Amino acid sequence: MSRPQLHALGFNDEQITRRELTGGLHELYTDVWAVGHGNVTPKGRLIAALLSCGPASFLSHRTCAALNGLRVLNIRAIEVTVIGNRARRRKGFTTHRTAHPPEPQDLRTVGLLRYSSVPRMLVELAPRETPTELDRLITEAARKRLLDPDAIESALARYARWPGLARLKEALARYRPRPDRKSELERAFDAWLREHPEIPEPERNVYVEGWELDCYWPAQRVALELDGRDYHVAVKEMDRDRLKDTKLQIAAIKPMRVTGDRWDLDRAGVHGDLLALLELS
Repeated sequence: MSRPQLHALGFNDEQITRRELTGGLHELYTDVWAVGHGNVTPKGRLIAALLSCGPASFLSHRTCAALNGLRVLNIRAIEVTVIGNRARRRKGFTTHRTAHPPEPQDLRTVGLLRYSSVPRMLVELAPRETPTELDRLITEAARKRLLDPDAIESALARYARWPGLARLKEALARYRPRPDRKSELERAFDAWLREHPEIPEPERNVYVEGWELDCYWPAQRVALELDGRDYHVAVKEMDRDRLKDTKLQIAAIKPMRVTGDRWDLDRAGVHGDLLALLELS
């Protein structure tokens, strides 16, 4: 409970101090106490941090990422944003400030927790995270269906002058379709295939059994799908991809999928699996 909440219940400051000394109240953060005992859950710590900063505050940055399941929650490094020209330093967690209240679409409220939306969280983290970490956050958010392309574009426009936005735009650009509809992964695979003559040339972008296939070897009835990191596709079409693989198997076509992550980390494995499916190993 916060000091204003205790005042509203009729306790004055002297009574609050007395109960703190006798063990009835256990201080968690400035002007916030646990009642009866100090064994507080992580969620309780988050609520306490918000109470300490006032009703307009909200959880943000890496704490927000954790609340969205994009990283592990570090209760010793809670981050809270307050509205105003100054953010008073608080013992036990980090405060950020914003001069202007966020738009309604930039905040989420779940129970007693208020925290940044995913688009705003990406804007908050853009100046401090590495390109690799930004890529990971975007990828995980897409996999969890937390990325709404329209909401992202709207947030980029609202926060156009924020630091680090150019880095965020570069990261997001790696997930958007290119004008020629040829992804970076597809181009990389084509170049790699030219270096491996033991793999026969596939048919490209052909329709088989009503489905468009990135690469298809009709003699071996093998289909290869190259899943680049396009967040529109990741959000909207994952279920469709699973259905597609099932229908191909029913038609006795062996599907293989290669994601951008696997291409970066396990190219030798891709080579071996493709040879095995083509019965060339």
